Amino acid sequence: MKKVAIKASSLPTRSPVGPGLLLWLFLEHIQAPGWAYGVLWAVIALAAIAWIHCFCTTTERDVPGFGEK
Repeated sequence: MKKVAIKASSLPTRSPVGPGLLLWLFLEHIQAPGWAYGVLWAVIALAAIAWIHCFCTTTERDVPGFGEK
C-alpha cells in the first residue's frame, strides 16, 4: 500500500547514517565492549532497511504553496 508524503526536497533528509555515526562515536568515547557495537550495527541495519522500505513505498507530493511564485 502506497503512503502519501511530502516531497523530500521540501524536508531535510532522515537517513539513519548520521545518528548511527554519532552513536558509534559515543561508544568509542565510553570504550564500550564489543557486543555493544554488534547491537548498534544491528539496530542501524534495521533502521536502514526500514528507511529504504519507506523510501520505496511512499508517494511524494509537494506542499501547497511551497516554492510557488
